[in-house]
Amino acid sequence: MPPVLRGIASLLIVAALGLFGAVAHAHSTSTAYLDVDAGVAGAPTLQWRLALRDLDALLDLDANQDGQLVWSEVADRASDINALATSNMIFKSGAAACALRFDAPRYVRLADAGYAQLDGRAACTGGPVAIEYRLFEGIDPSHRALLTLRDTNQPRIIEPGATVNLAVAGAAEEMPSGFSGFLASGIAHIAGGYDHVLFLLCLLLPAVLQRQYAGNAGRWVARENPISALIAVIWIATAFTVAHSLTLALATFGVIRISASVIEPLIALTILATAINNVWPVVTKRIAMVAFAFGLIHGFGFAEVLAPLSLPRGELAWALLGFNLGVEVGQLAIVAGAFFVLSTLRRWSGYPRWILGLGSALIAIVAALWFIERVFDVTILGF
Repeated sequence: MPPVLRGIASLLIVAALGLFGAVAHAHSTSTAYLDVDAGVAGAPTLQWRLALRDLDALLDLDANQDGQLVWSEVADRASDINALATSNMIFKSGAAACALRFDAPRYVRLADAGYAQLDGRAACTGGPVAIEYRLFEGIDPSHRALLTLRDTNQPRIIEPGATVNLAVAGAAEEMPSGFSGFLASGIAHIAGGYDHVLFLLCLLLPAVLQRQYAGNAGRWVARENPISALIAVIWIATAFTVAHSLTLALATFGVIRISASVIEPLIALTILATAINNVWPVVTKRIAMVAFAFGLIHGFGFAEVLAPLSLPRGELAWALLGFNLGVEVGQLAIVAGAFFVLSTLRRWSGYPRWILGLGSALIAIVAALWFIERVFDVTILGF
């Protein structure tokens, strides 16, 4: 193997180990929902809905450490939750901070997931009012809040560390909104969705190889023609795209709703099954059909961002289009980068063992632990 390719292979193995560590301590992508009514001068009101899993990650709400978070444990920490809220949601009028007060959190359910709803009001001295949004700042850059100004009913996406002017004209200039905002959110979601990324990589690792049999024994060999490898990758990516776009749309419009408590373990199982199949091949043909079948499950996972939105169907369709296109743009970047590296390395004799075998084994371990976490609601890998 040429020295350059050996160097690339070594870097890829190190990167795989680094990715293993990163995903093992990564908080899954999260979305908060913030409705603000700035209609009363100097006294804006707000409704902030935070996922219970996010609050638990930040405050460790499971008092008895039994792995089951119940609402009484959340309610007992109302003062801590309100302190977290006031320190991460800063209202300002000019240079002066507004006094912000929240009621005790209330339980709400959005798209089959539990949320704490915080109703608050700010007392400002006058002048333009702005929000500094700090939740998960420096902790989880994939976190997003969907801000809806009640006089516009147009959700806008804000990120940790953002400052937003509540004046309608100013907000429209400062924040991504409508199609472009959801496009950016889709890109961020797939980039921060380590489970979806690992599933794609599991499908792509053997795509530059083909299974060769001698008697009952089989082995992986490099595809001679890189074009055939590219065609295989295109089929896989297309099948996954069509499948998750279908269920994303169905879930977003409420045609089919499946609880996140069911979907998230299933997503982990799709990754685990695909990784195991790479190590002990059972399905070696029509991988695109596997990508389609498992992609249907992943689509319900993508829908967690849009499903809780209460928008007119026309606006929801526009948001869905932008978000889904963003997912595809992010996915295309991942697939293109992975194909370039894997295609370059496919002739290396160590590829089946170190790239395909070791990479799939690491992914299988992460997926198995994710499955245990999501079924039993316990913490093993950090967040």
